[in-house]
Amino acid sequence: MLITTMLVAACGTSDPPAVTVGDVSFSEDQLLGLAPERRRTLAHLTAFGLAVADSSTAELGAPRVERWIDDRRLEKLAADLTLEKHDVSDEVLESRYLTNPEWELTVRHILFFSERWRSPDHRAEALAKAERAMEMLRDGADFAQTAASLSEEPGAEGREGLLTPGREGAWVPEFWAAAVALEPGQVSGVTETQYGYHILRLEDREVVPFSDARTAVAREVARQIEDPAAVLDDWLDERGVEDAERRDTALSEADRRGLEVSEAERAELERRWGDQVYRWTTAFGFLYGLTPAQVAEAALRALASPNQNARIARSEIDAHRDLFERRYDIRLADETG
Repeated sequence: MLITTMLVAACGTSDPPAVTVGDVSFSEDQLLGLAPERRRTLAHLTAFGLAVADSSTAELGAPRVERWIDDRRLEKLAADLTLEKHDVSDEVLESRYLTNPEWELTVRHILFFSERWRSPDHRAEALAKAERAMEMLRDGADFAQTAASLSEEPGAEGREGLLTPGREGAWVPEFWAAAVALEPGQVSGVTETQYGYHILRLEDREVVPFSDARTAVAREVARQIEDPAAVLDDWLDERGVEDAERRDTALSEADRRGLEVSEAERAELERRWGDQVYRWTTAFGFLYGLTPAQVAEAALRALASPNQNARIARSEIDAHRDLFERRYDIRLADETG
């Protein structure tokens, strides 16, 4: 089997390296004539594995998050240009917002870790623990004390399961949906997310001020009037901006108008990257603390895996090649650059 042969020698043979990523190298004998595009994918997988191993995935993804932040600022500019074109005032936006406001929720939760990649037995055991906790709560157990004694979330004991107040986008969708459906004081049923099984209690809910929600409302209203992206394109065309300069020109206009993302929006975008990392990590089996040799072995397994999730994740990894090649010294003997 290819993967077995490739794993016989993990890093450190005397052959000249065919692929090198940071401190990890693969010899020509290990790769057995692997096609150039597959070698490049192996390099990207190895780079990601190294980032997981030393817990630097946030730093790895920082350029992507900054790109998303700029994209969000351009969306705000496009929305504002659309509203200006159609004379839609902030008074109109605020009236609309108050009919369906955003919420900031304060939640306690109890978590039993069992990620979706875990074995059926592990999942069943975690679910059973959650159901036993649910029975205790129905029998009158105090939620905060139960969270302190049973929740598997790090730090839950000291916080008694209390989370920092969150808005939509701050938590994974299943968690938010369960929380926003509750009234203060109500307890949810057992709720599954990608992290395991939760029980939630809503402590408080407050309307997000219009000043905080204004940009989201503006984007929604603008989309209902006209395609904001087309309005932004027209605005750039009117100024004769060349293709190579359009993004920078639009960002400069966003700067001039003081269009920035809020802390909540930044947290949402950082969580998007975190969710991406989580999916790749679970698809490939990379773990924190792996040695370079262990990363090499895991990368070879990830490259050979026929699992559908792994195939999808490999394509996504290659689509983010700029991140890996910016952060790591990647060298392929048969390629230049």
